[in-house]
Amino acid sequence: MEPMTMLVLAFQLLALFSIAGALLIYLICKVREDSASASADSQPSRVVLVTSADTALGLQLCTHLANKGCRVFAGMKEAHDSLPAKLLCGWMKIREYSEEPIAGTIIPMRLDVTREDVLREATVSMGAHLNADERGIAAVINTSGSVFRGKVESQDVQQWEHMLKTNILGTLRVAKAFVGFLRPTRGRLLYLGGGGGGGEATRTGGDGLVAFNASRVAVDKCAEELRKELQPYGVSVVALDTCGMTAESLYKAPVAQTVSSTAGAPTQYTADVLSPGALQVIERALWDFAPQQRYPLLSHNKYQFTLPCRSSLRLQRPVASSAGESATQSV
Repeated sequence: MEPMTMLVLAFQLLALFSIAGALLIYLICKVREDSASASADSQPSRVVLVTSADTALGLQLCTHLANKGCRVFAGMKEAHDSLPAKLLCGWMKIREYSEEPIAGTIIPMRLDVTREDVLREATVSMGAHLNADERGIAAVINTSGSVFRGKVESQDVQQWEHMLKTNILGTLRVAKAFVGFLRPTRGRLLYLGGGGGGGEATRTGGDGLVAFNASRVAVDKCAEELRKELQPYGVSVVALDTCGMTAESLYKAPVAQTVSSTAGAPTQYTADVLSPGALQVIERALWDFAPQQRYPLLSHNKYQFTLPCRSSLRLQRPVASSAGESATQSV
């Protein structure tokens, strides 16, 4: 073979290998980009809606999840002048001056499960607060509800109507209003399950709670049917079994204590709060890869204690162990 022919052939082979190398580098970079994008998309959303922070239970959930790094939409009937709104406002202010700021945050939002117009406004407000790359939220925890105790023969019929409207229709309205935020993320709808007829019914026979226990059974049935309807969309409907908890503790509002005369002193309140173990159960219900249909909050606890809570006093550093979780919430 002539030298000139060999030189031309060598240049052709060099060009061929260069093209092949460039193509290989491009494919490697493309695969890495797709992998990074898929990894980002697979990260679970940390945005949660708690439908009622007007209750002590809902208020505790808001602050606990924010302590865990979630962005929490806190629904309340009055998002500015109510006690829960003031407690959350104090919590958010004090966290700004903490030495170890908490990764999560709380966004107060007006929400009333008995009013269609307010629910529509809430969906618009929540959509406006989502980032451009957020397709939806991780979960909706329905803590809204009401309870009135009394004998059927003497109880006001308006109390029955209020419980049925809030507990049963409220459950359906919440699903209707916010399921659009759960479909894109294959999120979860959590509600306070009755544990077979309303938590306290298993111990007292439903004394004075006929209408309430009836509403709780209906809520469980609503959730069962919602589970079937939403399953094709990947949305899980999960019950937080409240068996063992008193009916009043589920929807009791936080009670303000005497506020110190010292300027800038935190507002204090008392409430029936969940134990650290129960809070861990709720975390499992939120983040388990394959959630169960029902999670018992008090599977081994026989008693529910009333514990003091403080607003805006200090922020405690979250700890990994359950023993390190304090039952006192800083809100």
